[in-house]
Order: sequence, then C-alpha cells, then structure tokens
Amino acid sequence: MIRLELFGMTCADCAEAVDRALAAVPGVRRVAVDYEAALAEVWGDADPGDLIAAVRAAGYEARLEEAGEPAAAVKNESPSPDLVVIGSGSAGVAAALEAAGRGARVWVVESGALGGTCVNVGCVPSKTLLRAGEAAERARRTSFPGVRPLGVEVDFPAVAAARDRLVATLRKEKYEDVLAAAGVRLVRGRARFTDGRTLVVDGEPVAARAFLLATGAEPRLPPVPGLAADRVWTYREAATARELPESLLVIGAGAVGLELAQAYRRLGSRVTVLEAQPRILPAEDAELAGALQAYLEAEGIRIRTGVRVERVEHDGGFCVRTPEGDFEAERLLVAAGRRPRTGDLGLDAAGVALDEQGFVRVDERLATSNPRIYAAGDVAGLPQFVYVAAQSGRLAAGNALGANERLDLRAVPRVTFTDPAIAGVGLTEIEARARFGEGVRSARLDLQDLPRALAAFDPRGFLKIVVDRDGTVLGLHVLAPEAGEVIEEGVIAVQSRSGYRDLIARYHPYLTLSEGVRLVAQALDQDVHRLSCCA
Repeated sequence: MIRLELFGMTCADCAEAVDRALAAVPGVRRVAVDYEAALAEVWGDADPGDLIAAVRAAGYEARLEEAGEPAAAVKNESPSPDLVVIGSGSAGVAAALEAAGRGARVWVVESGALGGTCVNVGCVPSKTLLRAGEAAERARRTSFPGVRPLGVEVDFPAVAAARDRLVATLRKEKYEDVLAAAGVRLVRGRARFTDGRTLVVDGEPVAARAFLLATGAEPRLPPVPGLAADRVWTYREAATARELPESLLVIGAGAVGLELAQAYRRLGSRVTVLEAQPRILPAEDAELAGALQAYLEAEGIRIRTGVRVERVEHDGGFCVRTPEGDFEAERLLVAAGRRPRTGDLGLDAAGVALDEQGFVRVDERLATSNPRIYAAGDVAGLPQFVYVAAQSGRLAAGNALGANERLDLRAVPRVTFTDPAIAGVGLTEIEARARFGEGVRSARLDLQDLPRALAAFDPRGFLKIVVDRDGTVLGLHVLAPEAGEVIEEGVIAVQSRSGYRDLIARYHPYLTLSEGVRLVAQALDQDVHRLSCCA
C-alpha cells in the first residue's frame, strides 16, 4: 500500500477528483482518499511517480508519506532507476547525490566530459588563470612602501599544465569518485526522449519514475557576419588554452569577458574589450562598474563601450570592424552570452515546453510541462551561477521523488572575480528607486576609510548599501579585493529582510573587510570620519 500526502484540496468534490485520477493509473486496484486528513491510500503495483503525476494532472499536488523523511523516495529494488539525470555538471551531480541520499536508484547520463562546464571549461580553469595572473601582477608592482618588486617571467605552458592537472584531479575526486561512492550509476551516451515516458540512450530505452534535465548551457555567438565558431575563442577555449596570444580582443564586458581579459593582460597579452552596452557589467551598480573600469584601464586594458560590431574578418589574425573604427588582435574571444543545450533531447516528443529563448520552462518546483520531467540549472533559465545550479538540482531531485519545495531566488549573490572584484546581492540603488520611490536611502563607504584597506595600503574600491524607508536592507554591493568573501552577510540580510541596524549591532572583527559592512550601515546615519578607527 502506498500513502500520499495531498495538497490543494478545498472540498469533498476535490477528493473525488483525486480518487478518480488515481484509480485510472495502471496497476491500481483500490483507492481511498480522506479529504479531512489530506491523505490517499493506494493498493496495487502502480509506480509512485505515476500516482503523483496523476494527482498533478488533476490540478492538485501529492508527495509520498514516509516517517522522518516526508519527501524520501520509495526504494526501488528493480533494475530500473527511480530517477535518470541527464547531465553531469553541478546541477546534475547535486541532483543525483540528493536522490541517492533519499534511497533512490539513480542513473546519470553524460555524453561529454564528466563534470560539465564549471570544472572543465568554466569556473575552475578560468579562476586558476586569474590567480596566476594575480601572482604575476603582485610580483611586478605593489603599492606597499618599502617593498620593491623585482619583476616576473610568465611560463604560460607551465601555468596551463598546472591548471589542467587541477581540473583532472577535481573531475575524478569531486565527480567520478563521489558519484561512485553514492551508488549512482554513470551511463555514457546520448540521451533523447521518444515520448513523454521513454528515454533512449544510444538506442537503448530507459524507463524511470522521473527524469531530470541538467544539460546546462553553451556559448552563444551573436549573428555578426564573419564570426565563425571554428575560428574564434569562447570561454571554453580561453579557459583551456595552452599558448599565450600576443594580443587578445574581447567582445563582451560581462563577468566572463572581464575576468578573462584581466587574466590574459596580467599574464602578458595586450587586451582590448568591446561592449555594445553603454557601460561594462550592466547588471551591477553603475558606480561600482565605472570604478572597476577605471582600475582595469589603469592596468593597460583598453575598454570601449557602446560599440556595435558590424563585421569580423580573419586572415591569420582578427579584425573587428565597427562604426568607431577597426580593432585588430591575434585572438578574438567572444563572451556575449550563453544558450541552453536542448537541441537534440527530443523535448517536443516529450511534451516539454520551452520559453522564448529556448530554455526549459519550469515552475517554482522546477517541474516542466511534463509531470514526469524536471529541469535544473542553466538549461532551465535560472541565474547562471554554479551554486544556483547545485541548489536547484537538489530541490528538483527531491520534488521529482515526491517533495513539494519551491526554489527561492530572492537573494542570489553575484561575484565578478576581477581584482578588485565586484560582489552584489539584492537591488541596486537605481533598481530600488524605480521600485520603491524616493523613500530609498543609500550610503557609500570608500575603502580609504576602512582600516583593513589602510593597513594593506590598497584602498581600491568601496561598499554601498541600499535600504527602504523602514531601514530594511534591499541591497549590498562591494568593489574590493576579494569582495566575494564578504557578500554573504548581505545575502543573509536581504533574504531575512533584516534592518541595517541589525548589521551595526553584530560583531565584526577589526581589520577585516567584513567590518566595512558595519561601517557602511553606520554611514546611513552618521559621518564615519568622526568614528574611532577601532569603534
């Protein structure tokens, strides 16, 4: 007998509708629905996933009832999996581990490199290049009195070899070994749906209670004449290159474009960045973005905003033609966005709807238009951060097995890992004033007024806080070396709707960047120049 918790019923007629829906599921012999207890008992050999899907199709929600773990999976002792995850990146692996931890039989299907974008061609290799460039820059120059840099020689092939060893190690230890230890079966092959219930992997049909799409996204090239995918770099080629170009032209001044631009500039390339928008990092606070541009330009990166690329020509090197003039370089990196990987999955046959940009359409529970199929991470059009992918994967896996959780995206932090870095959460000042009007207040704390920055002789950047008329924190934005290390306090404040005085009341260690959070909150009410440096 299977017991289901029911949600959304408002009357006895609702219970009758659920009864009819469950009775129609193949394998069901008897059904008993208790409206007041919001429970259904089902006898027979029906698949629990089919039962939950039937309840949803009737307009209600259901989850399996089990003591202690209300959203845990019913143990499947047959060779067929409870959940098939398509994709082994951050969302897919997090989903697989979550489902396995609930006692489910899980398969992960992967046609490419295990680990997806982040470990192979994204976060890990790009941040390794950034750190190598930072080490080189510190050896060349310093603002600290009495410390005289002696210069540096960059051996780029050696840097690339170290990066590749790290990627290989993490791929094995954090993906392959972790999945194996959890009892997850890794299936190599291409997956495609033939209908709403059947997945075929390299010609072999796979039946499961539920499926989870975690195929991620891939670089998108804008429709510019002469822009050939087999000639230009995207972040994949830039993050994994083994030779350093003498010059690099970057199209796109978002986080990816700027991070790679600074990494290559510090490792020895001449770098130019072209951006179609009026400013770099359009999603970030305008003041912080403007200040970061000045710092990057002071390092020798040439940045041009408001530039429309008309044509790309390639004859050994690259020439980008624009109304503002021509730009030339040995290599061309296009960092102009990403598109979902959905093309060959057979989603039409599966009855899975896509949005206008081709991303899988999901609800707050990460369910698709097919009640047996869920989606998580970049393919679902969520904010393209590895931590959002992982969280959405965990939540989608639980829901696919009967839970009823909703994804909360109210306080997603953003970090651009340049030096200085930009980190932000919540609304910018412009966004807050557009939404809440003139009652919005903001304050700024220059790092010149932060003891930590003074002791390091590195006062680049500032912090900015945005609050509503009641003092609730709407946003926190930081431009500073290692800004990402301090933004979590802003995440907690925005998510919990804390007041700025709560930030002031907390203990913040002296001579840390986090002390700036308290000081910028204090700056809403008083002149921080009149405070003691230790108070």
